[in-house]
Formats: sequence, structure tokens, C-alpha cells
Amino acid sequence: MNRSQAPRPRGQKDPARSHGSGNVRTDDLRNPQPAPDTGRPGGGVARTSLVSSALGFIAAAAFAGTAAWASGCQGEAPPGPSTEGASPPERTSSLPRPAPSARAAASAEAPKEAPTAAPSEAPEPPAPDKPYTGPLLGSIVPQAAVYPTMEFSKQRLGYIRLGGKVPVDPKPIKGGSCAKGWYRLLDGGYVCGRSATTDLSNPQVRLGITPPNLDDVLPYKYAFNTTHGTPLYRSVPSKDEMTRYEPYLESSKRKRKEEEKQRAEALYEETEKEVAAAAAARAAASAEAAASPAPVAAVAADPAAVEDKAAAVAAAASLGIAPAPVEEEPEKPWWENVDEKGRPLNVTLADLDKDADSTVAKRMVKGFFVAVDKTFGWNGRSWYKTTAGLVAPSDRMYIIKPPASQGIDFPEGAKSVGFILAKSASKYQFDAEKKSVSVAGSLDRFAAFGLTGESHTHKSTVYRKTTEGWWMKGADGTYTDLGAPPPDLAPGEKWIDVNLSRKTLVAIEGDKPVFAALISPGRRSKDKKKDHPTHTGVFRIREKHVATTMDGDGTVAGDLPYSIEDVPFVAYYDGSYALHGAFWHGNFGREMSHGCVNLSPLDAKKVFFWSEPRLPRGWHGVWATPENRGTLVSIHE
Repeated sequence: MNRSQAPRPRGQKDPARSHGSGNVRTDDLRNPQPAPDTGRPGGGVARTSLVSSALGFIAAAAFAGTAAWASGCQGEAPPGPSTEGASPPERTSSLPRPAPSARAAASAEAPKEAPTAAPSEAPEPPAPDKPYTGPLLGSIVPQAAVYPTMEFSKQRLGYIRLGGKVPVDPKPIKGGSCAKGWYRLLDGGYVCGRSATTDLSNPQVRLGITPPNLDDVLPYKYAFNTTHGTPLYRSVPSKDEMTRYEPYLESSKRKRKEEEKQRAEALYEETEKEVAAAAAARAAASAEAAASPAPVAAVAADPAAVEDKAAAVAAAASLGIAPAPVEEEPEKPWWENVDEKGRPLNVTLADLDKDADSTVAKRMVKGFFVAVDKTFGWNGRSWYKTTAGLVAPSDRMYIIKPPASQGIDFPEGAKSVGFILAKSASKYQFDAEKKSVSVAGSLDRFAAFGLTGESHTHKSTVYRKTTEGWWMKGADGTYTDLGAPPPDLAPGEKWIDVNLSRKTLVAIEGDKPVFAALISPGRRSKDKKKDHPTHTGVFRIREKHVATTMDGDGTVAGDLPYSIEDVPFVAYYDGSYALHGAFWHGNFGREMSHGCVNLSPLDAKKVFFWSEPRLPRGWHGVWATPENRGTLVSIHE
């Protein structure tokens, strides 16, 4: 699996690592190694679709493992995939996309005689109704770094994923430390020609990772691993390799054959009994004469042989000769060495890596998720090519359905937004004197609506009035309650309010709330090993990734490791703590995480594209800069 990490600024400690809460993996673009020179792509055009796919797997796998590790807050072992199959409701929100802003880190055309170019304002991106049709630059490495100037440095603006394509000035600029020249991106920044090409027929571009689907609920399809020990192959396996690395396939065949044999034997015995009964009815005397032969006596051990063996052992001992060693059964692999509940014993992520060789990258624990790039058939089975460039057998996994819940645009005139958390709830109506209350309709879980700020207590039960005129019972849900604006908030500046007590998030522009959603903050516990509160404070979004892998070991004895490939719409604001989408549960409005702020995928996507720094066209990740600061995030009780 591609070992990539969300990097942190120099000198910043990751608070999650000291607590052993897990890993967040995104290639370390703050300090990467120079990309290999790929100016001469190896291999010709594939003659069949299968060979083309194999080339893609091999190319992607060859780049895997080029990253550094960092720890993350997302230590939650997912309780299992969501089973919500309903389509997203008609209710949608229309958060305004960020207006194209000037990026001081973006670059203008560099003079030919200058080896480097100072950053300057980038051209404004085209209007949404005018799609870009000009030249594109494709990444030929796992992550092609985007620099503010034509020099390799620790300062990055963002990166482009393998196979990703971005608008570019197609004429490379010679000079600086990149022998192949620098490409100026139209949305700002420079990419070295060793990491990208304008030749979109290059196999590493053509067979790279499928671009994320930003129009769907999730950027990729995600598969849930159902069985311990499922291998992640580095490439398409042969039949012999499948037999070697998946011995359960042969045992399944043997089991099926044995079951068929047992069924045949049972049918034969049944038929034999019927024939014998018929014969007995026709000729009772013959049946008696045809009695079964006497049973063969069991062969007893030869006393002389037993005595001889004992004498031989005694003779060997008297001469100081050690007895022949007893053959021991080979040690079972971790995925077969399980307890009475079928759970592997004392397994860590490091143990999974020990299974790696030239054929298999690692084996997965039940509950791991992979992001699916492509699905294909081979050797009578269906397979997934993952976004990490590995190959997984689909018969050991299934595609999950994401949760469909989502927040709403802040209703006009509303003081706050209410959300239903109960599995079933009702609308209520009071009489004119508010002395009696009656049911006025039903409400689904996660229903959202505006509240006027008016409340009324009737028989010790609190009710809150909605902007639609009916009343919500307070015990049925929660509501937004904004904290104080951040101290350094500029007039009209965007900011995000996260209320840990109410389990809500509100996106705000200046003093105007524009969007509200439910969240799942960190789980709290009196047991320190299980206590993972979300930290309070005021932060700024430091970096954003369309998707990044999160994994880690359990925090208490007996916990299994977890791995979620390409967690969607991640915005880091403090070390490895982030706002991000969660598709592995649908329990929003409850504590679920190990410190991060979980949102439903639809809500995470809204916040991701509304907040700063803006993600340029085709980029997979972007960093804030002093000139292009990230959106403020205020987290409070």
C-alpha cells in the first residue's frame, strides 16, 4: 500500500503520535526526494486491455513506498460499513464556492534568461460555464510537487496525484535545478519536468489513478474487507500465486468436493437401503441367507513391535544418543492464529508488513477499507485495482453504500438550525394559549430545519419553535449554538464554528451563518487509553487533501489495527487533527472519532470546497500560505 503521510510544518509536533492514536498517510511533499527522470518511458503501447491494466498496476506499484510516516488523530477503528442504501434526499445545500482569489504564491511567466521566477498573481480561472480546453500537464509520479518558484524547496503550494491533469503553459522553462525544465501552471506554481509531462499518452499518465469523482457523494468507491488475511497483490497474480498465497481457495475446492462426495454417498446408501428392503419383502429367506459378513476385527498393535521400539529408545539413551526430534507443525500465519471469537492474536500494522514480498504487499485485517480505482476480471475472479496501485480479490470484499445524511443552508431569518437525532420523532403544535400540545406530523432521523430562537416548557419538556411554525421536542435532537467569533477575524472573513456539546458545525461569512451540519467529535472516556477528546481552540486550516489514507494500531490490548484508504475531503487544522468525511459510520450527532471532526461525506465536501485555501483545478492537495491563509476553525464546548 502506498505509504504516504500528511506532512506537518517543520518544528511542529504531532500531538496524536505521542498518544499512539494512529497514522495519517499522505506523501510528504514538504520534504520529498527528487522524482526520478522519466523522460524515456519504458515499454510500448499495450496490445490488449489486460496487458495495459497490468502495466498500470506495475507502474503504480513501482512508485509505492516512497513516503515518510506521520501520526494521526484518526485512531477510530470503524465499527463497520454503513448499510444505509437510501439515495441522498432531495434537500441540498448550495454553499457558495470561494471566489477566485489572488494567490501571492502563484507564479507568472518567467523570463527565459532567469533560472528562477518570483511568485506573482496567477491568472484568474475561467468562469464555470467556460470549461478549460487548453494544454494539460499530467503527473507521472505518485505526487508531483507544486513549488512557488522554479527551485526545489521545502515550501510547497500543493501536489498533483499520479495521472492527474492540470492546465499548463506547455512550453517548459529551462534553468534552475530541474534539468528537464519547469512547467508553469495556469492556476499558479511550477512543476519540474521530471515529475510530469504534457504527453498525455504516456502510460504513467494514461494508466494512472482515475481522477476522483467530485460530482458523486464520495470521490471513489470503497470496498470493505470481510476476512482476515486477504492479500493485497503488487500486480495481477497467476494461478500458481493465487494457490500459494490464498490456500483457502484450494481448501474451499476440497470442501466442495467432499460435500459433493458425501451427498453422493448418502444418495447411494439411501438407494441401497431401498433395494435391500424390496428384496427382503420379496424373499425373506434369501435376505436371512444374505446376511452381512462378519465385521473385520481391528488390527491390534504388535506387542513385539512395541517392545522392540522401547528397547531401541533405551539403548540410544544409554549410548548418549538423543532421540529423533519430534516433527512440529509449522507455525500458523497470523490470520489463521485466532482466538475463540475468530480474532487474530496480537496483530499490529508492522506484523502485516512482515508478509510483504515480491508478490504480496501486505495482508489485510477484517474491517480494512480500500479505495477502488478500477474493477476487472482475471483467472475466473473479479478484482479491484486500488488507488494505491495494488490488486485485491473482490470476492473477499464488498462495495459500501455511503451515508446519505446532510446539513442545510442556513434558513433566512433563522436564529439557529435544529437536527433530529432520534430514530423517530414528531412535529408538535400548541394551542393559542400554549396549554396543550398535539402531534402535527412525523420527522425522519437527521431532518434539519430553521429555529426562531423561541422555546417553551410544557410539563417539564422543552419545545423549540421552527421557522415553519411547528415545534420540535428538545429531547429529540440538537441545535446549533455559535460561540464567540475568533479574535483575529477580518470583516467578512470566512470561519467555521464547531460546538462539541451540541455536535454541530456552522460555516459563517463574517457574521452571517451560511451552512449548518451535524458532526461526530472525539469519544470521551474515564479510561485514559480510550479517552480521545477533540481539542478546543482557534486554528486555521493548514492543508487540504481530496483524499488521504488513515491507519493505525489499536490503543488498548486486543484492539486490531485499522486502515481506511483515501479518507475523503480532509482539511487539517492542528497537527494531524482534521475535519474530514466519514463513510464507515452514519452516527452523526454522536461521539465517534479519536479526536478529529467527522462529517457526513456530503457535508465534508461542502465545507472542503467552501473553505480556504482554494483547491486549484486538477490538484489533489493544497497548502495554505501566509498570503493565502486557511479558514479559521473555532472549536468550543
